[in-house]
Amino acid sequence: MKKFFTLVVLSLFTTVAFTQSKVTSAARPVPAEKPRAATAEEIERSLFDGSQSVLSNNVSANRNVYTEDFSNGLDGQGSNGLWTIEDIGGNSIWMMADANSPGGFYSTNAVPLASTTAANGWVIFDADLYQGGEISATNPAEELSGYLISSPIDFSACPSVILEFQQTFRYCCADEKPFVLEVSNDGGLTWAVFDAAPEFTGGANDASANPLVSSVDISAVAAGQGYVIIRFGWQPNGNSTHSHYFWGIDDIRAYENPVQNDVRVVQVTSGNILADYEYRCLALEQAIDPSMGGLVIGTIYENLGVNTQDATITAEVLDATQTIVLASVSENITIYSNAESPTPGDALDTLFISTEWAPSEAGTYYVRTIISYGAADETPTDNVLSKKFLVDNGEYGHDDPTLINNQMTPYTGTGTAADPFPPTGYGSYLTCFNPGSIAGGLSVRFDNSTDDFCPINIQLIARNTDYNLSDGEIFGYAEFEVQPWYVPTGNIQQFPVFLPFEETVELMEGTTYFAGIQTDAETTQELAVKSIDEVDSDFSTGYWAESTTGDFLWFFGIGFLTDESPAIRLVMNDALSTEEENAFVQDFVIGPNPVSTSAQVKFNLPAAAYIAYEVRDIQGRLVTFDNIGLHSKGTNSFDLNVSDYAGGNYIFNLVMDGERMFSRQFNVTR
Repeated sequence: MKKFFTLVVLSLFTTVAFTQSKVTSAARPVPAEKPRAATAEEIERSLFDGSQSVLSNNVSANRNVYTEDFSNGLDGQGSNGLWTIEDIGGNSIWMMADANSPGGFYSTNAVPLASTTAANGWVIFDADLYQGGEISATNPAEELSGYLISSPIDFSACPSVILEFQQTFRYCCADEKPFVLEVSNDGGLTWAVFDAAPEFTGGANDASANPLVSSVDISAVAAGQGYVIIRFGWQPNGNSTHSHYFWGIDDIRAYENPVQNDVRVVQVTSGNILADYEYRCLALEQAIDPSMGGLVIGTIYENLGVNTQDATITAEVLDATQTIVLASVSENITIYSNAESPTPGDALDTLFISTEWAPSEAGTYYVRTIISYGAADETPTDNVLSKKFLVDNGEYGHDDPTLINNQMTPYTGTGTAADPFPPTGYGSYLTCFNPGSIAGGLSVRFDNSTDDFCPINIQLIARNTDYNLSDGEIFGYAEFEVQPWYVPTGNIQQFPVFLPFEETVELMEGTTYFAGIQTDAETTQELAVKSIDEVDSDFSTGYWAESTTGDFLWFFGIGFLTDESPAIRLVMNDALSTEEENAFVQDFVIGPNPVSTSAQVKFNLPAAAYIAYEVRDIQGRLVTFDNIGLHSKGTNSFDLNVSDYAGGNYIFNLVMDGERMFSRQFNVTR
C-alpha cells in the first residue's frame, strides 16, 4: 500500500442529525482560482439570466412601504435619509457608479448593472478597481471589507417585511459568497444576518444574473419595528480570497408579504446517512439495515407565507413506477413564518427522517416528501417533491446519469507547451457502512474533450475523521493512459469506462474513502470528466488544486447548492444474481463460445434502452468499445468480430442506458 503525504486541512461544519437542524454551508480551503476577465459568452449569459430574473418578479408595486433607486445619489430618495458608507478604503470602494463602472483589471466596464433605473444611478462595491491592477508580487491582493448602510426606516405599521433589490456581482476566489445582508432594530447594537443572494448558485469566478432580483423576508427583525437599519456588507471579516470583482445594487424596495399560507419543499435527498453525502447510486450491500435506521430521507422546507403552520412532513420511498409506496414515515412539526419566527431564518429548515427501510434488490427507486397542514396552500404544487436514486449490486456513487449535463475540466491552461494544463483531478467521498465489500476499481465517464493517451492514475484513499487527506493511506491505485475508446465522440454520447485497481481492496466498515482520478503533473493533454452541474445537496466532491504554498493537493470541493458531482463511481466486484439481472436484460448470451472469427451477441430487453458495449482482456485492459444506440423492446442481436483478437479469455460488458453493466466471459481460440 502507498502513503499519501501531501497536506491539506479540511473542515466541515454541516451537521447531520435525525431531528430538525439548521441548514448551514461548509468551510473550504482556498482553491487555486485566480480572477480573470469575463468572456463575451459569460456577459451574454448574465444578461439573459437577468432578463429572466426580472420577468419572474411580479409582486405589485402598490404594496411598497419603502423604495430607493439612488436617483438622488447617497442622499436618499424623498424622506428616506442619507445612506452612509464604511469601508477600509475610506469610502473609496463603495461608491456611486459611473459610466466606467465596474472598473479594474479584471472587470472592465463591460458589465454595468442592468437594473430597471440604472440610468439614474446605482451603487457599487468596486473591489477590482480598488486593487489597482493585476495581482502580482508587487501588487498583492488586499483584504477588503465595507458596508452600505441605510438611514433608520419605520416599519412599525407592517406585519411583515420583504426586502427586494436588484443586483449584479462577481467574486473570486472561493465559492462562499463574500457578502451579506444585515438588519438591525436596536440602532445597530445587534445585527441579524441574511443571505444577500439566495437565488444565485454559482461558484468562484461566476457572474450572477444581471440584474439578479433578490427577495429576502426580513420580517423576523423588521416587522412591527419603528427603527430598522439595513446594511449590505462585503466580507465583513476581511479575506484576500474575495479581493476582486464587484457588487452593484439598485432599486431597493420593501413591501408587505401578500401571501398568507404557503409552505414548500425546497429539496429532498436520499441516502443522507451518517455523513454529509447523498448517494444517487447506492451499492446494495452498503444499504443500512432497517434495525439501524435504514434509508434516511432529508427534507429542506420553507415557509413563504405570513402565517406559522403546524404541519406534517411525510417521507416516502417509492418503486420505479412511483405508484407503489414501499415505506412511509411522518413527523409533525411547526414551520415558522419569518413574520412570527423566534429567530431569523426559522422559515427555512431541515428535517431528517429515518425510514427503517432498506432495499432488498437492485433497481430504481424514488424518495418523496409531502407537506400537509390545515390551511389552503396558495401554491400546493410545491408541497410535494421526489427524487430518483439507483440501487446497484456493483457500483457506489453520487451521480445520476439522467442528470449529467456538464463536465469538469482543468481550471487553467490551454494545453500548449507554453501554457500546459496544471495537475488536475476529480473525485468523491464514499462511506463504507457495512463490512465485506471488495472494491475492484472506478467507473469513470470521460468528457469528449479528454485527450487520447493523457497519463492518469486512480486512487482510493482512506479519509481521516477530520476530513483530512494529508496522511490518508492509499488502498487502491493504478496508472493508465487514456485510450481513444475511453473518449465519447460527442457531447451527447456518454458511457462508463472501468479502470481497475492494481489489486482489489477490501473496504473497512465505518471508513470513508476518497475515490479520485488525476494527472499529477503539468501536461499538454486534457483530463475532463462528465458531471452533474450544481448538485442540490451533496458534500462529496474533491478536486486536485494548487494550494497557497504552490503544491497541488486534494481539496474538499463543496459549497452549498453549488458544486458539481463528477461521474465517478466505486465499482464492487459482486455480480448480479440471475434473478436480479433478468429485471433489466434477459437471454443474454454470446455464441459460439469459444469463438475464432465472429460471435453473435443476443439479448432480450424488457423495455427499449440505449446500448453500448466494451470488451476487455483478462487483465482488464480495454480492447473494443462501441456505442450502438437505441435498441427496441424484445430480442436484439449483433455480430462481434474477434478475428484480430489474440487467443485467450475476454470479458464482454453490455452497458444499458449508461447506468447498468452486465458481463459475460468468452474465449478466443487460435
